[in-house]
Amino acid sequence: MTGLQDTMVRAEWLEELLGLPSSEQQLAYLQSANLLDAEGLSKLLDQAMRLARSDPGKARQLTLICALAAQPGSAPGIIPRATYVRAQTHAINGDFTTALELIQSAREEYEAIGEKIEALRTNLGRMHVLNELGRHQEALEAGQTILDALGLGEERHPQSKMMEALALLNQGVIFETIGRYEEALKAYDIAEAQFTGLHSLERIGDVSNNRGIVLVHLGRVSQALEAFEKASQIWAETGLTLSQAQTLSNLGDAHLALGNYTSSLKAFEKARCLFEKLEAQANRSILLRKTADAYLALNLFPEALSVYREAIDLIKQAGMADHHARALWGMGAALIAQGRLEEAEPGLTEAVSLFADADNTPMLCSVMLEQAALQKVCGDQDAALHTTQRALALVNGDTWPVQRLYACLRMADLLLPDAGEAEAYLSEAQHLTTFLNLPVINYRLNSRLGRLRALQQRDREAQPLLEAAVAQIEALRGNLAQEAGRVSFFQDKTAAYEDLIQLHLDRKDTESIKQAFAVAERAKSRALVDLLAGVTTPARHLSKDSVLGNRMEALQADLSATYNRFLDTSESLEETKLLELQDRANRLEQEIGRLRLEAAIGAKEPDPFAAPYSLDDLQSHLPGDLILLAYHIIGSEILAFIIWNGEIEVVRRLSRVATVQDLLQRLTIQMDRFRAGSDFARRHMDLLEKSAQRVLAALYVELIKPLEPWLERGFPLGENIPARLAIVPHGFLHQVPFHALWDGQRYFLEVYEISYALSATIFALCQQRGCHELRHALVMGLADSLIPGVDDEARFVAKQLVDAGAKTNLLIGKEAKRESLDTGASGCDVLHLACHGLFRVDNPMFSALKLSDGWLTAADVLQYGLDDALVTLSACESGRSRVISGDEVIGLPRAFLGAGAAAVLVSLWVVQDETTAALMSHWYEQLRHGVERVAALRKAQLSIRESYPHPYYWAPFVLIGQR
Repeated sequence: MTGLQDTMVRAEWLEELLGLPSSEQQLAYLQSANLLDAEGLSKLLDQAMRLARSDPGKARQLTLICALAAQPGSAPGIIPRATYVRAQTHAINGDFTTALELIQSAREEYEAIGEKIEALRTNLGRMHVLNELGRHQEALEAGQTILDALGLGEERHPQSKMMEALALLNQGVIFETIGRYEEALKAYDIAEAQFTGLHSLERIGDVSNNRGIVLVHLGRVSQALEAFEKASQIWAETGLTLSQAQTLSNLGDAHLALGNYTSSLKAFEKARCLFEKLEAQANRSILLRKTADAYLALNLFPEALSVYREAIDLIKQAGMADHHARALWGMGAALIAQGRLEEAEPGLTEAVSLFADADNTPMLCSVMLEQAALQKVCGDQDAALHTTQRALALVNGDTWPVQRLYACLRMADLLLPDAGEAEAYLSEAQHLTTFLNLPVINYRLNSRLGRLRALQQRDREAQPLLEAAVAQIEALRGNLAQEAGRVSFFQDKTAAYEDLIQLHLDRKDTESIKQAFAVAERAKSRALVDLLAGVTTPARHLSKDSVLGNRMEALQADLSATYNRFLDTSESLEETKLLELQDRANRLEQEIGRLRLEAAIGAKEPDPFAAPYSLDDLQSHLPGDLILLAYHIIGSEILAFIIWNGEIEVVRRLSRVATVQDLLQRLTIQMDRFRAGSDFARRHMDLLEKSAQRVLAALYVELIKPLEPWLERGFPLGENIPARLAIVPHGFLHQVPFHALWDGQRYFLEVYEISYALSATIFALCQQRGCHELRHALVMGLADSLIPGVDDEARFVAKQLVDAGAKTNLLIGKEAKRESLDTGASGCDVLHLACHGLFRVDNPMFSALKLSDGWLTAADVLQYGLDDALVTLSACESGRSRVISGDEVIGLPRAFLGAGAAAVLVSLWVVQDETTAALMSHWYEQLRHGVERVAALRKAQLSIRESYPHPYYWAPFVLIGQR
């Protein structure tokens, strides 16, 4: 080891030193290497400074060894230097209070031994820590102290030039934190010139990285990417892991600003993997906040909230004021999107206060615009306008173009449909976009400009603007590899589609109607179309041996236990306890959702998107005698497209949204009356039936009667043969039992053979799937006190399938396990599940079926390979789905179709045990004799109706997909 002090300390030697169990052994090891003197310890501290940027934990250990080894008499400068480097490692780990104390201690120690320049240098550390703590003016003053003390001139010592350049670098960071972007860039330019003269490659990398952050804020994202690339190359050369991770984190921000969502999440994931190996809690906390920002941009609100909460706890504990404010802003936006308005207000107010205290004008403007959005949703238009006007005044001029543009868009949103008032703001926004090429802004502007021109009756100008907006939205969506992101992405982007549909429909000619229908299809269940067309694949299962897999398994066990409590009839839960269970379920679901997103980050890049079928393609896949009835909602209007025999018609203004929503609420009340028990139902059956028929008749008048002249074309020539009809609902109309609507004399089912679809394209894709013979079947049943007849139902279904020649695996009771379903579902021609269902209205991908060893959620189902199977879900509310904006229907039916099923039989409301068993018996008997699925269901329902005339008993089940 002799002479080691004359060379760079080797990594393996350092590992041996740090691995020694006692300080005595460490000192002896230093002695043997001739490093136990001022020169040797100084060399070790040089290494510690480098380690602080690649492995802060090891750096801190090394500083403690050096401080212990230093003799005040022979090496007086070692102790304060070790203290100062240790302060840096505490700051990296988010312990800013300790860091500030150590910096002050180092300063005093330097002053005590007369090292004035080194004492001055500690202001560099103070600048960083004070800035993170939100004490920005103090941080700037600390930097100015350095610059004033060093003076100017070219004859100074290189150490003085380096200190001045570092002060300018830190000054730029502070300017960026408080929104003074141009001043930050000027400081970086001067610092970079000095670092270049000093041949300091690492510090040039710092400048490039920090410059990129500012350029993102200014909307100059392409330049930012170049800056980050330059920094990354430097980190690769120098091996500074922490700096590499920080730049990856910033690169994720840049990709997010461009709408490159998958690239953004991948950059964040790479950064996370690097941070996890280091003691860098501050950076990990910031990365959490940025990841939540990405989830928010994708409308993944539950996952975003979960991550924001975790980030806020860590950031607040560390005292990082700027990142705390940004996280509060993001959480407020996510809460607004979920309609949790009262919860959103306090966080936004606190964010405004923090940004105002920091004098961060652009961020203050951004949060005020979020407050205006909240005021608008709460119905206070005047307050929203006033808040937006104040925000606009803050960013007057060209200093903050991105914030100015968003403020103009917010004002236009508040003023429309007043085209005269809104036009000036949209014109200014259009001017600003000539300098800012940001796809996430471009579609918003084009959508609003298109609406403006339509309101001004300038349709020839409106159409290309709206078409551009739709194309830009779909290009952004094409950047998404994760299926979950594709599902949520359209949630806030339907306005351009609706305005374009309206524009085409107003022209009233056949070609325009076709174009309107094509646009409507582009807005329906696109993520499921991608799955069925093979453009995307579901997220893969997490390995149970991985850290994420173990965490997932534990969370799913907790979630199953929570769901079981919901259905536990042995204990009477108070409302407060139910709310606690609900909150626990929500938090578990959010955490599971996060893990699934993390697992999906490595998914292969998809094709941009699967195009919906054109009308000609669609008609080529439809049976010639089938009528396709596709509803659509535009604003408050309900309309319907009717496609039959190569022709398309549209019927406008069938009804109003509010009218049908009210009727559906009344229908729900009618069906809920059966929860009072069978004795109550028997006593009041005539009254219950007539009450239900009145509501179903009113729905018929609103949704079917105006269509009768067109629907009658589909009647076949033979008598008593039902016409064939496929219904594509839209939005909340997915809740309507169209087959049970009452025309005053008969139910719609008596006249038509009705199947359902989530979109016309999905219907056509399902018809192309193979229709297998009944060769292999899996039947599972799990009875309890609420559904005691389920096991008998499963046995009878299995017998029917065996009689039909199917090799049938029957699993009931304790044998009805998740594990058995996971292994047995693939390769089935028929999958029948008779068990409890739980519909999660607030998180429908966690709607679930109860099995003996746990719950099967909709998200779990997507992992199966069902290969054109027929799936029957004989469970409570198995067919209920939530429809998010963009008509992406999510729930169990969608999940089974996405997993490869050709058709799914599901229930729309809580089903009655005895009649369900009878209906299933009829259904499978018909299938056994070769009857088409939809015809078999119709016959089974009509048969049950003879004994149980109320629709509650015979009408809950619908067939979705292949007929």
